[in-house]
Amino acid sequence: MERASLALIGGGNMGGAILRAVVSQGIVPAERLLLVEPEAEKAAALSEATGCAVQSKMDGRVSEYELLLLATKPQGAPLVLAELRSHLIPEQTVVSVMAGISLTTLRNGLGHERLVRTMPNTPAQLGEGMTVVYADPAVPEASRRQVQAVFGACGTCLEVDHEDAIDAATAVSGSGPAYVFYLAEQMMVAAQDLGFSESAAQTLVQKTLRGAILLWEQKGVSAATLRRQVTSPGGTTEAAVTHFESQAVGQHLQEGLQKAYQRAKELAR
Repeated sequence: MERASLALIGGGNMGGAILRAVVSQGIVPAERLLLVEPEAEKAAALSEATGCAVQSKMDGRVSEYELLLLATKPQGAPLVLAELRSHLIPEQTVVSVMAGISLTTLRNGLGHERLVRTMPNTPAQLGEGMTVVYADPAVPEASRRQVQAVFGACGTCLEVDHEDAIDAATAVSGSGPAYVFYLAEQMMVAAQDLGFSESAAQTLVQKTLRGAILLWEQKGVSAATLRRQVTSPGGTTEAAVTHFESQAVGQHLQEGLQKAYQRAKELAR
């Protein structure tokens, strides 16, 4: 695949992670990268780290790049779309990582057809992200492959065939790290109540969660299967799991994800 040229609008945590990843993985060479970032300190740090060109505002130069990646905060979308609109050419593909900004909003704001919505998550900062991608039918196959390569540099990339899956992914993988951290918080509180120091509790929980995920990935079986293997009849794990089930913890978790999905749909209107 021919490597793309990429203009990145917004150098925040996610934008910066994507920028570093595509350079370190050789997906986009530094000389084919442009960062548009108004905060001088942030722009300078990313330019030094990646060798990309930087500028503080959008201008006609952005029309020289094949992919335009919008990584600004969703609340700034109206202004960003209005600024970008006059610089777009039909052959460009615009990729959005802005949560809750629908293709309809992008299309109306940009007057453009080649549009891609994505939902990455924060582990992209470590190259361990999960990104879900939906491309408008107007996006050619070559551009789809370029988008997949960009987000593949940040971890795992999954392309879906309907836009609603982006809102579903927002609830599952986009917000998912927060659910894991919430579980970790509760486990740490319990560990400290049982006599461990905060530092020891953090080590116990971090290594337990990390090891469990690695085991799940390597075994290639369902989470339910692994959970049953650990849950001996009449044992300690069963005591905890039985209590969780009596309090409908699993049901509440599933309902929470449904609430997140509903909120994502509301934001995308």
